[in-house]
Amino acid sequence: METALEKFTYLYDFSPVAYFTLDRNEIIHEVNLTGAHLLGIDRSRLLGWRFGLFVAPEARPLFAAFLGKVFASQGKESLGVTLAGEGSNLHFVQIEAVADASGKECRAAVIDVTERRHAEDALAGKRRELETINKSLELRITEAVNELRQRDQKLILQDRLALMGEMINNIAHQWRQPLNTLGLVVQQVPIYFNAGEFSREFLKENTAKAMELIQYMSQTIDDFRNFFRSDKVAVPFSAIQVVTRTLSLIEKSFEDQKISVVLIPEGDPIVTSYANEYAQVLLNILMNARDALIDRNAEEARISLRVFAEGGRTVVTITDNAGGIADEVLGKIFDPYFSTKGPDKGTGIGLFMSKTIIERNMGGRLTVRNTGSGAEFRIEV
Repeated sequence: METALEKFTYLYDFSPVAYFTLDRNEIIHEVNLTGAHLLGIDRSRLLGWRFGLFVAPEARPLFAAFLGKVFASQGKESLGVTLAGEGSNLHFVQIEAVADASGKECRAAVIDVTERRHAEDALAGKRRELETINKSLELRITEAVNELRQRDQKLILQDRLALMGEMINNIAHQWRQPLNTLGLVVQQVPIYFNAGEFSREFLKENTAKAMELIQYMSQTIDDFRNFFRSDKVAVPFSAIQVVTRTLSLIEKSFEDQKISVVLIPEGDPIVTSYANEYAQVLLNILMNARDALIDRNAEEARISLRVFAEGGRTVVTITDNAGGIADEVLGKIFDPYFSTKGPDKGTGIGLFMSKTIIERNMGGRLTVRNTGSGAEFRIEV
């Protein structure tokens, strides 16, 4: 029995867990060495003290209620509180207590969780810091995305305005000859009148010529206006007709720049898609081919368009004789914002948008390769 008591005493005193025996009034009747060390007071001095004196003032009512619950329930109860020993050292502890059989005392195990609490607080602080960083990062990402979106919209608008500028230039070329002719028709009226050759037949003939020219110019305006309309529904259309209509808008401009355009139709394949967007892609590629021919001063500048069906798809190839695209930039030609023309001449959006329209909107494919004499764009829809 003495050996067993000695062993129990050793285990009790040197246990890593602080043990206290308390009565209903919170008086300490027994405490092990770990408990005395936790409170920073010699064990002999602790006996007879109220345990509640070491509980943080704001938590004392909570501890009193806890102790009452321990004696009332006769079962194990738990509570987490802050203890303040001598020297004002704070300890965060977990108390587990159960009343003895007599109901006069309870056994309380007090586990010091200060390090764990500090670690949890540090982890919570890091988590809050990380959440703050994440929110800041999300905000910065949102701002960056909005900035990029605005930049994209500006560049797309810039590209659209550049294309409209090209089209206005084409209108000027289309109208120049009819306006000159219309001017001659009008000038003939006073000349014939003064010469005494003015007749009803002459008036009728000149009026018919003038109206024909006016109708041609009006039709040109309608063609250009319709060109920029967005199609809402995919409909079947003739690829040859769309190619021909697109070429009609630029033929005068290309003639003035001494660029010949050759159309080689092979059958009349039908495409079910968006005709205006298809035409805008054609125009964009034709304009790029024109710029390449002008920049390189190509002799006998020529653009060839071939229209045919292959593998159940309609294919249009646009080939120039400007010498081709440098190998180091060939793979980047459809990248957004990439341009070989310089910032004052190109946005780098045109070919990117053309590829997006063909592949995303129409489910087709747009590629480019070098031939022996120049570059060849291939549109498959």
